[in-house]
Parts: sequence; C-alpha cells; structure tokens
Amino acid sequence: MQKQIAVWAWGGIVLLLVCLSRISIDIYLPSLPAMADALHASDAQLQLTLSLFMAGSAASMLACGPLADRYGRRPVLLAGTGIFVLASIVCTVTSDVHVLIAARVLQAFGGCSGTIIGRVMVRDRFDPATQARMLGKISMVMGLSPILAPLAGSVLDAAFGWRAVFGVLCLLGALSLGLIVAYVPETRPASVVPQGHTLALYRRLLGDAYFLRYALAIGCVYCTYFPFIAESSVLLQRGMHLSPHAYALVFALTVSGYIAGSSLFRALGPRLGADYMLGLAVLINVAGAASLLLAGTLAPRQVASLVAPMLLVMVSVGMAIPACQLAVLQPYGDQAGSASGLFFFVQMLITAVCGAVIAAITDGSEKPLLWVTAAASAAFALVWRLTKSAAAPGPATAVRQGAATGPAHSRAGQGVRARRS
Repeated sequence: MQKQIAVWAWGGIVLLLVCLSRISIDIYLPSLPAMADALHASDAQLQLTLSLFMAGSAASMLACGPLADRYGRRPVLLAGTGIFVLASIVCTVTSDVHVLIAARVLQAFGGCSGTIIGRVMVRDRFDPATQARMLGKISMVMGLSPILAPLAGSVLDAAFGWRAVFGVLCLLGALSLGLIVAYVPETRPASVVPQGHTLALYRRLLGDAYFLRYALAIGCVYCTYFPFIAESSVLLQRGMHLSPHAYALVFALTVSGYIAGSSLFRALGPRLGADYMLGLAVLINVAGAASLLLAGTLAPRQVASLVAPMLLVMVSVGMAIPACQLAVLQPYGDQAGSASGLFFFVQMLITAVCGAVIAAITDGSEKPLLWVTAAASAAFALVWRLTKSAAAPGPATAVRQGAATGPAHSRAGQGVRARRS
C-alpha cells in the first residue's frame, strides 16, 4: 500500500516523472563533441543518439497510452521507469557508439512512460481549471531542464567525464522508481472500460480533425525548437569555439524564453482559453523564425544572431505546448490514455523526422538550423490556419467512440468550443 502524501508532494513526483525524459535530452548536450572523440565516432553518429531518442519516445507514447488504459497507470509507470534505469546503466558503461545509440532508444522508450502517464494522472485527479494551472506549471518546470540540465552536465563532464552524466540519469531513474513504489497510487478512474481495438481507436482519432489540429500543431511548434537542440552543441562549440560551460550558459539563456511562455500560459490560459493562447503563439513563432533566418543569413557565426531570435521562438513554444495539451485531452473521456499516447506519438514522430532531416543535411554551418526552423514555423502557421474550423467532438461522437466523458471534462470541451466561436 502506498503512503498518503500531500497534494503538493504528489505533484512534485509527477513533475519528476514527466521531466525525466526531458532531462535525458538536455543534460548530455555539452558532452556530445567529447563523446564523439572518446567513442571514435562522427558528430553525425552522436546526433543519432538524439534523433533516435525521439523515435524511441514516439514508440513509447504509442504503446503506453493504451496499456495505461487497459492495465492501469501505475504498472506501466513501474515497467517503463525500470527500462529507463537499465538503459541508462548501459549508456554509462558502453564503449561502442552503436550500443549507445540502441541504449538511448530504450532509455527513451522507458522514460517517456512518465511523460505521458504523468499528464494523464493530472487529468484523472483534477478539474479542468486546475489541470490548466498544473499543465502550465509542468511546462514551466520542464523549461528549467534546458537551463539547468546542460549546466549540470557541463560541470559533471568537466569534473568526472561524460559517463558521469549518464550515471546521474541512473540515479534519477532509481529515485523515480522508488517514489512510484512508495507513493504513487493508481489513478485510473473506476469507470474506465478498456478499449478492445486499439488500432481502430487510433484510426478514429486520426480521422478526427479536432485531434489532428492539436497533434500536428504541437509537432510543428516543437520542430521550431528541436533544430537548435540538435545543432547548437556542435555549432557553438566547434564552430564558434565556446567551452562546454559557456555553451551551457548560452543554451540556458536561449531557452529561458520557454519559461516566460509557460508562465504566460499559466497566468492567462485558464481565462483566455487554449485557442486564443495558441493563436498568439503562432504569431510570435513566425516572427521569431523569420528573425532567425534573417539574422543568421546577414550575420553568420555570431552567437547573438541565434540567441535573440530563438528567445522569441522559445516564448511561443512555452505557450503552445501546454495549450495543445489542455485542448486535446478534454473531449476524449475514458480514452484519455490512448488519446494522449497517440497525441504525443504524432509529436515525437514529426520530431524524429525533423531530426533525420537535420542529420542528413548538417554541414557545420547555421543553414540547417535556420531553414528547418523556418520550414517548421511555416508548417505550424499553416496547420493553425487550415484547421480553424475543427470542432471538439460532442457527446454523441464521444458515445460512438466509447468515451463516456465526465461532467467536468464535458464542460471543458464546451469551453474550448465556446472560445473558438
């Protein structure tokens, strides 16, 4: 039996579970050049540990949602976090870049169970207004990871070497596993009836214009940020000769815009609605991506040419991600786990494709970062413009899909539709 803890402490555990995968992305970025040298691998091979991490995340999210609906949130969390710990151990001890790449895929597969199930647990336990505040808080705390994790990683790398970075991930995974065992209860509502045909459910969701609106939007907006994650380590350290610690500081400054955007959503989202905030995010994102393309072209190899425009991009990402999450989870009731899993799968799949494109065209210059960011921003705006008429599924649709939405969530869906109209 799990021990009873205060709501704030439970929320802290959920934050750790949700952020574990995010930390796994950011903490080793300053070590990428040193890892390539130590493992006698190319920079492109080390970038695969990032882009294929996204592919592993996508697979995890596709699997974990239905499993959490069928077997419960807690057992899937335990299994996923256990896989994360084992994969992190392999990352720590391996001397083969191919084994490292495979271990990173497994690390993503296990760690992302917390990313999806943590948010579903928030939906299970809280009313829509509280969900908006908590999702904003989760996004804000996740925004701290790109600031603090690279700094911590650079310190660990300088003091103990890059393997210590993965050793810390082992410890965080073990801590998460212990907290789940001791404190995390099962939150799946008793009314949930497991869906018998997951593929049929996914086909229905993928045919739902409302679902696709937010799934495609979050994938595109994340891809306006991902090129900076993928390219900045090599570009700023090898190309602009920053030390790992200086790179971590620049990276932290750049992504601090994410926290500003998440804070804006947390303050204004419950009052103005997800769609209003998402529309504002589109405008800011396009302005940031256009500024990045212009500044990077006119003043190449300048840190300021990347950092200043990316701050705007990051503000928009911090606003858009919780807005998409809040809007898409409300109408699907008992399908929350499966809908959330497919939603984040689409995001990670788009990101994995983006990572593969970057790995294929990377040439040590700013051009891949500039043009992929601009293309993703244009796609974000296009998705938003073309899907403006998509309406949330009503009660009749929910019944046909097997989702008996509760009163609180029905009110939330009506609120989203009211905002749109």
